[in-house]
Amino acid sequence: MNLGIVADEIDRNPRQAVAIGSELGLRRYEIRFLPSGRVPLCDPADLCEVEDTMRETTSVVTAISPGLFKYTEDAAAFRREMDEVYPRAAELAHRWRLPGLIVFGFHKPGATEANAAATAGADPPAQVAEWLAEAGRQASRDGLILMIEPEPICWAETAQAAAGLIARAGAAGLAINYDPGNDAWLLNRDPFDGFAAAAPYIANVHIKDLRPLTRGAGNPEWAPAGEGMIDFRRHFAALRGIGYAGPVSLEPHMDGRPKTIRRCQEAVERFMQQ
Repeated sequence: MNLGIVADEIDRNPRQAVAIGSELGLRRYEIRFLPSGRVPLCDPADLCEVEDTMRETTSVVTAISPGLFKYTEDAAAFRREMDEVYPRAAELAHRWRLPGLIVFGFHKPGATEANAAATAGADPPAQVAEWLAEAGRQASRDGLILMIEPEPICWAETAQAAAGLIARAGAAGLAINYDPGNDAWLLNRDPFDGFAAAAPYIANVHIKDLRPLTRGAGNPEWAPAGEGMIDFRRHFAALRGIGYAGPVSLEPHMDGRPKTIRRCQEAVERFMQQ
């Protein structure tokens, strides 16, 4: 497994982020937010800065997250994203020789981080699977995969829910960005029981831990792996068990300080070595 980090978890400026990451021995970066905005809808100069930084530091980009479908609720919004955002994201993925895009599983109307648990487990409307199928078919034609990141406010709220949507969509070009921290955010417990359903589709991994939601889901307290509710020993053992050898990216959601990133990095490295 290859450890990296979501670059803007350190700094939105890619040169600053990689300077700190390099000091910690990190050479693999997911790109999400840059100084001028979220990829690919950002200043082209920011994209060139990413490329220059990667070349100069012998680092690599492992994925991009353009935010597709995170807040998409209706057909008009879906068409707009497929017509305006997806083509630019796909072009960037090809330019950076990436296997695909990290996307989301369509917004549950009215869902917020604070109230998402109230609709947990609800059956997604048929149109959600239809949209996902169309997007997956387009990605497949483009030689890409869409890696769905579970998010409490989305219909693909957990890895298990994402796997169910992929099965309903029945399209090639769909996979899962496995993120047990996001699952725990919805469930307020270790979500390991969803691993088996997600396993056939896992193409990317995010790592963060979460302490029990004593102040509610709207006020999550994130932590390095092993300091919260998730038994990462089991998760990494299961990933090894299915032969997963793809990217593993830190996404701490903490303060971005080098010492904090170091704590998160060392915690994950311990689990990976075990």
